[in-house]
Amino acid sequence: MFLKPYRPKSSAALKGSDSKKFRQRVETAFPHVAVDELVPAKAAVTQVKILTHGGVQSMVYCVDKLPLFFELDGGQLVPTLYTLWTIPDILPYFTTHEGVLPKLTNGADLMLPGVVPLGVGLSMYGHYKKGQLMAVNLTNNKSAVGVGQLARSSDELYMCGGHGVAIKMLHLFGDKLWSHEPSLVQQIPLVKTKALSGEDFPALGSETERRKPASAASPAPVTFASVAQTEELETETAALTLESQETPESDEEDVAETSPELILKNAFLAALKNNGKKLPLPLLTSNFYRLYVVTEAPEQIDLKKTRYKKLSNFLAEMVDQGFIVVREESKGVDKITSVDLEHPEVVNFITDVKASEANGAASETPLFHSELKEMYIVTDVTAAFFTKLNYKRGEGIPAGQIKKIVREYVSKHSLLHPLTKLVRPDDTLIELYGNREASLSEMCSLITSKMEHSYQMCSGKDTSGKPLIQMSLATRSGNKKVTLVSNIEAYGIILAEFIKLCKQGAAASTSVVKLPHQKHEQLQIQGNQVRFVHTLLTETYKVPPKCILGLELAKDGKKHKKK
Repeated sequence: MFLKPYRPKSSAALKGSDSKKFRQRVETAFPHVAVDELVPAKAAVTQVKILTHGGVQSMVYCVDKLPLFFELDGGQLVPTLYTLWTIPDILPYFTTHEGVLPKLTNGADLMLPGVVPLGVGLSMYGHYKKGQLMAVNLTNNKSAVGVGQLARSSDELYMCGGHGVAIKMLHLFGDKLWSHEPSLVQQIPLVKTKALSGEDFPALGSETERRKPASAASPAPVTFASVAQTEELETETAALTLESQETPESDEEDVAETSPELILKNAFLAALKNNGKKLPLPLLTSNFYRLYVVTEAPEQIDLKKTRYKKLSNFLAEMVDQGFIVVREESKGVDKITSVDLEHPEVVNFITDVKASEANGAASETPLFHSELKEMYIVTDVTAAFFTKLNYKRGEGIPAGQIKKIVREYVSKHSLLHPLTKLVRPDDTLIELYGNREASLSEMCSLITSKMEHSYQMCSGKDTSGKPLIQMSLATRSGNKKVTLVSNIEAYGIILAEFIKLCKQGAAASTSVVKLPHQKHEQLQIQGNQVRFVHTLLTETYKVPPKCILGLELAKDGKKHKKK
């Protein structure tokens, strides 16, 4: 429903009474949910009327700009992924395998072979009705990746022999509704599932099986064996009691692990790990803390609650441990002049972070807008036609490129009749769709009908056919130089994130300027930041240097002394 771009028609903030009615709707639709967790009484609720790519009108409800619900045709409220991540049990779940997610993001519905059964027999797909709202998660992550409606009831799913559609997908991670407000987009929170072990499946007649409490209806007779088992149970209970007495120590260790000092130290190490090579040294210690350390902390840092009390005391200890070198430029003005990225603690911290990323943690802020492209896959039937144009079997071709390929083929083989402007089929085309003359549009439709229709999630990293990024310098009021950057939005770059990186890395004011009589916006950065912007685009965003103009305007970095 939201895989293709939709068009917002209107947006209106709900008044107090309307907001109250919306809260009541949520409470009625999901009575087991605490509404205050989702829609606080004083939250700003916005109603956005949209027109989907398929021409269907729908309503999206945003709370503090974050989309939390959307409406179906009959007015039914459907929670978004952000709602499911806040209150996971708002909907029941079907679980699928990790490899199925790319197929869902390509536009497919969740098929029954991809569903992990909930049990055995008639209960293997639960007890749900047709049209029931269902969330979808993965075998390696409990967090939802999509939401949809059951195509058939649970009983019908069981009876259809493991074939057919299970859930008609409505909303998915990575679609346009997920990125409705680019500045607030979130990645899938990692909530790991408990790995099953042999203890979960005790052998019949084993000690674990025998130790299960007997039912009150049929008390077991007292025998010597049962007395022995009772003694064993008493011994185990005593052991468990001793273990429970040791628990407070482990709790104390957990508290120690999350102490304010450790949170501050980890944020400091993360700042060096993520930004060490990009730090614009020498850098004010206050700017380093405000722009780099604070942003890496998982929760707010209160220096007064640590044993350091002041930032200078903490940094003095980091200097003593060899992480950084700080120089006092003038009274009360300290700057970091160098950092040691080869410090053992920094190296070990980097290894830990990489391990968490390998386990599937998706914590990085996205740099690019996601774009869903309509594709057609070259099938066995159409392979003879497309291989002549250097396309392989199974390769995806963007929908907008099919007509261009058809024109190229017709022109290359001189198949267009000069009078009728119809295409006369050659042997390849006759084998593909029969011996009939057709216009270019009809020919495209005939060919695409023989291909597999799909979607592909793309980012802005594809640079083909895009305008060059232009950097220039200008003078503003007060004879101040500013750097102007144009066309970066054409590369799918999220402006809000790019501005944040400019403010952090260049420590310069950055804003978006609307040019008169022009459709696109321009980025304005205080000072000559040409070299910084070029480095940011080529290293962080991987934009090829050939796509960027204006590097010659960068400062040479040399300061000439006055004689």
